[in-house]
Amino acid sequence: MSEPLTALDDLASDDFLRQLAALRAQRDQIDQHIRAQLAYAREFTAPRPYTLASLAEAAGLSISGVRTAYTAADCDAVAHALGRAPRSRS
Repeated sequence: MSEPLTALDDLASDDFLRQLAALRAQRDQIDQHIRAQLAYAREFTAPRPYTLASLAEAAGLSISGVRTAYTAADCDAVAHALGRAPRSRS
């Protein structure tokens, strides 16, 4: 945390809620980046994808959590960014 929790006592109610909403937006953006990286690692690396176990450990997820963490839309976003299709559609 960049500022001590005691600083929260000095915030007005609206400022506190604004700060909390900003933190949620940061979390959502980080979650989106994690999903994109998992999609890349599983669908776009050659000759083989990263293992579910290694990705689970790095991302702090279970193996089944990695399997379900990203969607087709995440794969499409990665494909668009890379300018190429995933291995399965190459």
